[in-house]
Amino acid sequence: MAGKKEKYQKLFQESLRLFSVFGYKKTTIEDVARQLSMTKGNLYFYVKNKKDLYHQTIHWALTQWQAHVIKAVEKETCPKEKFKTMASTAMAYIEANKSLRKLLIDDPDIFTLDREKDRFPEANQAAREIIRSIVDQGIDENLFSVTDVNATTEYMFSVYMMFLIQTYVFLDSTAFQQMFDAALELNLRGLSTSPPKP
Repeated sequence: MAGKKEKYQKLFQESLRLFSVFGYKKTTIEDVARQLSMTKGNLYFYVKNKKDLYHQTIHWALTQWQAHVIKAVEKETCPKEKFKTMASTAMAYIEANKSLRKLLIDDPDIFTLDREKDRFPEANQAAREIIRSIVDQGIDENLFSVTDVNATTEYMFSVYMMFLIQTYVFLDSTAFQQMFDAALELNLRGLSTSPPKP
């Protein structure tokens, strides 16, 4: 018998798929329940209503994304390599995840740089913490020269969000890879300590 965690996982996977195919307005609680061989009443043991289901589904999808990035980053030891891996893995994940990508296009307000309008503050704070931990390690190992860790973390997060918004919300992906590579190089160069002078 599946445990509670597995049931939520299946619920959110199916909800993500349905919301991405039919959109928020056309997807019903009945549709989701039917796909899971549940009654509508049973589904209400897990969520309050469709709005809650949508919000929890997006939050789950964002945390799955972060878990994937963290797993990749943990394989690296050098902060510079962690930073590169974090950036490239995050972008590759959203490129491969068609359902989440479709929702980002259909609901561009999922990502915002305005903290007051942020519907997923916990997930976005967790993303900031991934960045901050890499910056902290780089400072500790004297590889990064940063005077204000909070401001640097916020800047890096904003650049990351800008790429996501520009590429997947406004669909301006023609020069994305060149821009991404240039930004990654500039950001790493800006973080790095100056080499000792001879």
